[in-house]
Amino acid sequence: RLDHSYHCSAKYPMMQLFTTAAFAAALMSGVFGFSSQQLHASRAATSQLKMSSSSESSRRDILSNAASAAALGISALVIDPNTASAASLRTGSITPQSAANKAAESYQGVYSDPNHPEGFRVIMASGKGATMTLSDGGSGDETYKNIPVGVNGNELSFDFGFKGGPKGVIAVLSDDKQSITFPDGNSWTKNQNKYDGIYKDPKYPNGYRVVRKFRGDTKIINFITEVNDTGNAKDSVFCKGSHASLFSIPTAAFTFYDLPGTSKPVEDEKPTNIVSYALQRPADYSNGVPTVGQFSLEESNSVFPYGTITFPDKTVWTRI
Repeated sequence: RLDHSYHCSAKYPMMQLFTTAAFAAALMSGVFGFSSQQLHASRAATSQLKMSSSSESSRRDILSNAASAAALGISALVIDPNTASAASLRTGSITPQSAANKAAESYQGVYSDPNHPEGFRVIMASGKGATMTLSDGGSGDETYKNIPVGVNGNELSFDFGFKGGPKGVIAVLSDDKQSITFPDGNSWTKNQNKYDGIYKDPKYPNGYRVVRKFRGDTKIINFITEVNDTGNAKDSVFCKGSHASLFSIPTAAFTFYDLPGTSKPVEDEKPTNIVSYALQRPADYSNGVPTVGQFSLEESNSVFPYGTITFPDKTVWTRI
């Protein structure tokens, strides 16, 4: 199964989040003069951290909010301090990059089938058509790969014979490219969890990144990413991760564990600055080495465009 072919997974203890949130608040307010909206978010997160709660869920919400606020500030500082010092990251109207990203969206993506709520369907362009990876979910369910899909304008043809289903089924892609409807009335919804989808990394033009919800038995890990640099499915690596509260979308912090190319810092290695300490020196690596990215669906944000995940090294994954 995809979810168990590679285990990449770090939970930050409360002290680490206190430190990260405090660094972000101090940097945003005292050094670079962040926008009032971001400063308010940071202060709100810090205030929440000070409140006591007997509820485990409340503590998790507080930690998630703090991580999201801290990651927003730190990511912007690492990416471009000059931009971070601007009065606001929002332009008030859709940016050219966001407009281009929205226009480039297609039928490709991660689909949810209401008849199989624990499963997924990933449809990706291949040659003149497309291929599909399908899982219906459930214990012991098989994941089917490289299933051919015909593409003719807004019509997609499917052969479900591989699991005893009908052949030659013609489904229709909606005008907004957000769903596929079948003759029996069933409809698959694209990127239902808002962050899921197929992303492209400009460093690897032949590769792809598939981000989707992780349906495991852990409360810490909640999404999984297929990282592929070559386009050959045999080269895929699967990395688990955790995200901040999705209530913060259109932006949210996403933590990827053990992304290819990352490694745990040497124990006696001293961080070069506050930002590297806050991002790279968590006290607990039990889930893997974390890399924090900023997911955005904001159309008017000049730093984090619509449909992107931006990392501190300036790498930007763009959803297709």
